Amino acid sequence: MKTQAKIAIYWLLLGVCFLTHTLLHLYGLFYGADVRIPDATGDVPLGTQAFNTVIFTVTFLMALLSMNLSGRCFRWVSFVWSALFLLLNLFHLGATLFVEAFDLSQACLLSFVVAVNVLLTLTLWRMLKKDKR
Repeated sequence: MKTQAKIAIYWLLLGVCFLTHTLLHLYGLFYGADVRIPDATGDVPLGTQAFNTVIFTVTFLMALLSMNLSGRCFRWVSFVWSALFLLLNLFHLGATLFVEAFDLSQACLLSFVVAVNVLLTLTLWRMLKKDKR
């Protein structure tokens, strides 16, 4: 498979996994769980809106751009973004496994997310190293 297409698919997989992660958080509703954040007023804080916009929208934007851009500058931006996501995903997986109440579906999904993110980061790194030659 062409490397540029592979990178776009990795970004797309991450975006779909982020959406699935959110849905799995809401799954407890079917079993009567209260999923509200304590002291929630019903208004989504601006910081949360901004975070969600970055996580969801930029991930899908990176997939779209990866199919259409291939310049060195874009590859660096993509690599840095992927590395930052990898740190976020590793931290989140660790919190899910060792801090929060254990949830098998989240643990499996977040492990998959980390695996995809590692593959994305390695693929981008290899492209950047190949550019140097």
